[in-house]
Amino acid sequence: MVDLLITMNGWLFDIYYQKDRMILWIKERKGNVKRLEYLWSPSIYVTSDLKSELVDLVGNSKISSSIKEYQFEYKFEHPSSVIVDKCKRNVTLRLTLSDSIHILNLAKRIERLSIRFGHYRLYNVDISPEQSFLYEKDLYPLGLYNIEEIRSTESVQTNIYQVVNDKNDDIDSFEYIVPNFKFLSFELISERKSIRNDLEDRILKIKIISFEKDNVIKEDFSISEENELETILEFAYEINRIDPDIIITKGGDQFLFPHLFHRAKANKIENQLLINLNRESNIEYLLKKNKLFSNKSIGSNDLSSTSYISYGKVYFKPQPFFLYGRIHIDINNSFIYRDNGLEGLAELSRVCRIPLQLASRSTIGKCLSSLYFYNAHKKDILIPWKPITSEIFKSFSDLLKVDKGGFVFESKPGAYDNVAEFDFISLYPNIMLRKNISSDTINCACCKSATDNKVPELEHLYHLCKKRIGIVPLSLKTVLDRRLEYKKRKNLCISKNDEYLKNCYDNRQTALKWILVTSFGYLGFSNSKFGRIDAHITVCAFARDILMKTSKIAEKHGFDVIHGIVDSIWISKIDNIEYSLSVADSAHRYINLKKDIEEQTGFSISFEGVYKWIVFDSSKINPDLPALNRYFGVFEDGTIKMRGIETRRHDTPELFVYFQEELMKIMSAYSNIHEITKCLPILESIYKKYINLICTKKISYTDLIFTKRMSKASNEYADRDTIENCVLKQLTNNGKSLNAGEEIKYIITNFYHENFLERAIPIELIDENDIKYDTKRYLELLKETYDSVTKFFYSQIPKFD
Repeated sequence: MVDLLITMNGWLFDIYYQKDRMILWIKERKGNVKRLEYLWSPSIYVTSDLKSELVDLVGNSKISSSIKEYQFEYKFEHPSSVIVDKCKRNVTLRLTLSDSIHILNLAKRIERLSIRFGHYRLYNVDISPEQSFLYEKDLYPLGLYNIEEIRSTESVQTNIYQVVNDKNDDIDSFEYIVPNFKFLSFELISERKSIRNDLEDRILKIKIISFEKDNVIKEDFSISEENELETILEFAYEINRIDPDIIITKGGDQFLFPHLFHRAKANKIENQLLINLNRESNIEYLLKKNKLFSNKSIGSNDLSSTSYISYGKVYFKPQPFFLYGRIHIDINNSFIYRDNGLEGLAELSRVCRIPLQLASRSTIGKCLSSLYFYNAHKKDILIPWKPITSEIFKSFSDLLKVDKGGFVFESKPGAYDNVAEFDFISLYPNIMLRKNISSDTINCACCKSATDNKVPELEHLYHLCKKRIGIVPLSLKTVLDRRLEYKKRKNLCISKNDEYLKNCYDNRQTALKWILVTSFGYLGFSNSKFGRIDAHITVCAFARDILMKTSKIAEKHGFDVIHGIVDSIWISKIDNIEYSLSVADSAHRYINLKKDIEEQTGFSISFEGVYKWIVFDSSKINPDLPALNRYFGVFEDGTIKMRGIETRRHDTPELFVYFQEELMKIMSAYSNIHEITKCLPILESIYKKYINLICTKKISYTDLIFTKRMSKASNEYADRDTIENCVLKQLTNNGKSLNAGEEIKYIITNFYHENFLERAIPIELIDENDIKYDTKRYLELLKETYDSVTKFFYSQIPKFD
């Protein structure tokens, strides 16, 4: 006899794997939080050319000891196997494990048993158990569910739960509600023995703030007891009393939590701390999960942290400190939360089906991969452990044709009046969607003879599938459609003056934007499970063709192409006859051009507006050549747009940012180049004002700080006389070492000193009562900052003999 009973209704808040079950934490509508145990174990898949070889594998004693159970299933081994009217499913061995900790070792043992390349092919190995569970059960974080408990009178085993969508929520919803979570943030005040963040420093005080979703502060207080032990115990008590759902930190992964845990261990109260930090009460599980942080010899930078390269920049990712039953979000390690708040993080977590804590720390590529994996799972497609998709062979002449990237119309450096800008809307993701570009759709076997599926310029090399949609475009369709809908809703909220919903929709669409921004690059990433360099090349070929067509259409409409890069184009009317046109006639010309571009290319393009004036900068190395990504200008409505100049750089001291912004604000009031040349004396007066501030030392040292991201670890830099090496040496000499991807902050003290160690000082060593900086060097940089936005206007002034 089986009874079905609805036990609760709430949001899937946290999820993690524990031995042979998945732990689900549900945030009920009434505010309570409940823990559920869902019996489940992860699986991996193995294929081979013969079923008999899979049977032999199961019987191998080196394998059977790690397997809970096995079964044979029929799956698609490759996405390209999914052919209309001809489904090629392979016999697959599903191995279910008793504990996820054995997955990687089991996969390696099976790999070693292979007697030839491709003998045993492994799938779904490196997907987290939590993600696999969400795919398999078709669940998503922060989904609103009815939890139905299935009770059997014939069995006394652990309760079985059925999780079903509430009628008010589903994965396609745009109006889903993020529950009113309880938040807490804290800060540690420690006894500092050096500039290094040392785990041995005693904790003197702990500051706590508890607040709600809308940043409404509930409590704000500090804990400072007679000794460190009592302070930590009181902190643990307050965590338990306040019972936050989400703990927000700045540097919680890299230092705050490791420091707190280390000091608790030194006082022999780590168990009490862990039990209160988490809602999970299994202390053995918590200690096991935090074993990396329990090593007494550990240093703040010695954990299992990683440095990685993304788009040419090196980033540092510390070992995460996860909580169980609560969520820990480290703002320093989560740019999605930092930029788009909980709404953006919730959208990313739901759409990509990644638990909140993991999503907050994941790269966008990892989130995008999870969306690919989910769609592959829905289609019964296996996810390869080690992708082996090879690049299609090309001759030398073909390599020259394909290896071009995006198209660029080089501008002539200088200042221009009345220039219009058009930008294609999410061009690359839309090309991938509309042209069906994916690793599994390039040169498919089913559409080889078709004639309307070739790639521009590369017709002899590539064709695209017309019978089935690839994993990549299928996934991007979800993101593109959702973002477009959120933008529509945002604009509607603006017209209704609904600030709350406007911000909500804006944060969600911006989070989705990051997926679209990275989707093209990830298509050519060597480790992408569903990426392929040929797919990357194909997208570039279509983009070049589209930009070339756009330029020709613009020219037919009587425009000159001033500049163009990848998916944007800047144009001006030939002979600048715009001056003789009415505002209505001028606007009509641009509307007609936009319409023709969209009709002839098939892609949506945005008319960004007309610049009153715009400057395309020159290369710093060769002034006769353009700097492709460095320009600034002012639209007719007064909006300032700047790209690549000092104000936009993250390493520029605030002094120069304020200076350049003040210059741009003055310049934005003028209608053309001629008017700006007349206002140069006003700009010069601002320049002199900042010269005086620097010379009279009337500047806060915080406005003089340079910030540089390290491309290597401290000990990997060559012994060269650079400013950065000067700062690193001083930090190292004072006991602080940095990993690749971390940042240094410093002030220039004596740029031209013979001893390079005297040229700058890291902010950690600054004496605020005796600030010294190099006036000469800062004046030189001020001049460079001034010239960067004014030099082309000085060149417009007539010169007389």
